[in-house]
Amino acid sequence: MEIRVIRKTENELILEIEGEDHTLGNLLVKEALNHPDIIYASYRIPHPLQNKLELYFTFRSKSDMEKVLCEIVENIHRYLSEFKKEVEEKIS
Repeated sequence: MEIRVIRKTENELILEIEGEDHTLGNLLVKEALNHPDIIYASYRIPHPLQNKLELYFTFRSKSDMEKVLCEIVENIHRYLSEFKKEVEEKIS
């Protein structure tokens, strides 16, 4: 996975992630839209033959983009850890 910053302004961030598809894009956008510092989040696959994902985020003014993105990823990690634990308990 390679991540590149395509555009960064005071309240907008566009990232390109190589080697990912709709699975990661949908997961990140859905969780981002639950964050109070995110105004808008979306993703797109620029071309179906390229293995690239573009993520678009619009942040509230004065938001710490890095902190917000880390919180989004930590929330996803926490949710998946809880899900894993629940599945392991049910199938054991």
